[in-house]
Amino acid sequence: MEFGPIFRSLLRNRARVVLIVVEVALTLAIVANCLSLIMDTQAQLARPSGFDDEHIVAIQSNPFDDHLRDPAVLNRLVDQDVRALRAAPGVRAATHTSLRPWESSGQITAIRVPGSHGEPTRTQRAETDPGLFETLGIPVVEGRGFAEAEYDHGADARPDEVLPIVVSRALADQLYPGGGAVGKPLADADESQHFQIVGIIDRFYNPFGGNSDKVMFVPGRSVAFDSGSYYLVRTAGDPGSLISQLEKGLLGVEKGRFLHLRTQVENRDEFHGRDRLLVASLNGVMALLVLVTALGIVGLTSFSVAERRRQIGTRRALGADRMAIVRHFLLENWMVTSFGVVLGVALAYGLNFGLVTWVAGARLSPTMVAAGAVALWAIGLGAALGPALRGARVPPAIATRNV
Repeated sequence: MEFGPIFRSLLRNRARVVLIVVEVALTLAIVANCLSLIMDTQAQLARPSGFDDEHIVAIQSNPFDDHLRDPAVLNRLVDQDVRALRAAPGVRAATHTSLRPWESSGQITAIRVPGSHGEPTRTQRAETDPGLFETLGIPVVEGRGFAEAEYDHGADARPDEVLPIVVSRALADQLYPGGGAVGKPLADADESQHFQIVGIIDRFYNPFGGNSDKVMFVPGRSVAFDSGSYYLVRTAGDPGSLISQLEKGLLGVEKGRFLHLRTQVENRDEFHGRDRLLVASLNGVMALLVLVTALGIVGLTSFSVAERRRQIGTRRALGADRMAIVRHFLLENWMVTSFGVVLGVALAYGLNFGLVTWVAGARLSPTMVAAGAVALWAIGLGAALGPALRGARVPPAIATRNV
């Protein structure tokens, strides 16, 4: 076998071999972790909200007319807006709510089972009218939704009053892991406000505040002169085609405000914009690293062929065929790449440990590292094949030349 002579030959050229080994190792470590981050990010991008996002319009109403500073006027305006939105042609449902799917805003609260000890559970909280669940396309699978009387009374509820709430399945299972959460009590962190679970929705995902699948809905209006009011509208067809019509209808109710209307798909795409940029950047980094590594291997093999032309000619004169020459250089390259892969596996897990511990990201899977190692072996052999074939074409007569 040729391993022994090739290894001894590599030891005589330590500097350039070490450079390629380090280059391969760094490439494997960085590419494996980039792939892990990309797959984790793409999984988040592909995660469905459970809402009918493709048919929802989000509307922000910000008043500026002084007569809208009166809270009673604002509350009446909310009811008028919802009626106008529901009456618009092509609208299936409309709701007034503080929930803002796919937007970097919201309210986080802490709740607990009354009398329990330990840390309370953090969850998203939103005020809403009874039309939210139909508007989002998320049915109440256990219990019931809100009644109009509960919604009308929500703003006037006393601190000692028990408020009905609808929660997501994830929140219900965490607080009552044995099931049967409907009808059970909850309270805020200091137990100054008490709630009763009246309904459960099955699927919920709103990536805000690290509690993406947990939410509690409370009946009530969320409106103020400074923050305005927020509406969601579910349409029967393309929501974009109804935006101008919805805006005109709301301005017909009250002109003393600014309106901002966007489709939920636009909000979702904007929310994921940074993640898509991250994926594109990581893809670019990986492509550049692989290209630089491949060029380094090509350069090393080409230099090795040029340096040993007389040795190649001597081997050819002694009877070595062209395939033997090609095999020699490919085996040499495979050995160098293998040293880099071994070092790269250690670096990959070290880098991943640092990312998971101090930054963010998913743990590196052995499959990912193995795939990266195989890919680098293939890239290395492919990069060395051209120079190796050129070396195989060196004629035996070159061995007799002095210059």
